[in-house]
Amino acid sequence: MHSFLPAIGFSNINNRQQLEPIYRQVLQSPTKKIITTISSDTHLVQISKDFGDNFGISLVGEMSSSGALSIEYYFPYVDSKLATDHLNIYAEKYTDKCAYAGVSNNYNLGMTLIFFISNVADYEKSKWLNKSNKNISRTYFSGLSNDGTIILDINKSGENRNTRSSNHKRNKLIEAAKKGDPAAIESLTLEDMDTYNLIGKRTHSEDVLSIVESCFMPVGIETDHYAVIGNITAYRETANTFTNESVYLLDIECNDLLFTIAINKKDLFGEPAPGRRFKGDIWLQGHIII
Repeated sequence: MHSFLPAIGFSNINNRQQLEPIYRQVLQSPTKKIITTISSDTHLVQISKDFGDNFGISLVGEMSSSGALSIEYYFPYVDSKLATDHLNIYAEKYTDKCAYAGVSNNYNLGMTLIFFISNVADYEKSKWLNKSNKNISRTYFSGLSNDGTIILDINKSGENRNTRSSNHKRNKLIEAAKKGDPAAIESLTLEDMDTYNLIGKRTHSEDVLSIVESCFMPVGIETDHYAVIGNITAYRETANTFTNESVYLLDIECNDLLFTIAINKKDLFGEPAPGRRFKGDIWLQGHIII
């Protein structure tokens, strides 16, 4: 069973037999269906159905030239309307199924960003049309979470308000350092030493969550799972139309990344509100624009 089904309101699905009526609904009344050619006699099919406000289940499989359909795998998804630009993204195929991971070197995060590409059929179609070699720089990120906590925002000083400008300058330094600029390397080293010393002093009298405004770091052994602390810019409560379970959709801003998180109401500790922060683990997805 997919471990993130509870995030979109399917918390009582424990075996494949309980999935059958859900499968039938997806196949009988899909919200979206894409069929694309992947070889001379085989088509890739992605069938998706919303079971709530922009979230649902997607089936991915193959269709033969005779019309026989074979489902390879399924996954829960949540769609986002928050676009993140200026990312240099390339796709890597999973070894065990027809699915792709998006990979991007994001300087603001200080690491390689890896996410699950949710519109796999669109990408396969672009490969068939020989468009996949074009630069992918725009993505709608989203995430699913099974455990989260609402925490208060920190009191921002005047220096904190200039974070975007500081990040832009730091990105330029990182870019220069990767090209071997000794002045940029020295500047980054000194900046990191100053930050380390400042944090060391503040931890004697402050809580960690009052020092760390945001966080985005890998967690566990899955490459597309992350521990996140991000600012809530908007939220809405909706319900799964199949189970009637309540689901929160949280719009999050974290280190210049914008994404929407789906989490079951009973799995979120605290009351969400704009200005507060979300803390939890997520499975990161991305709808790439080709």
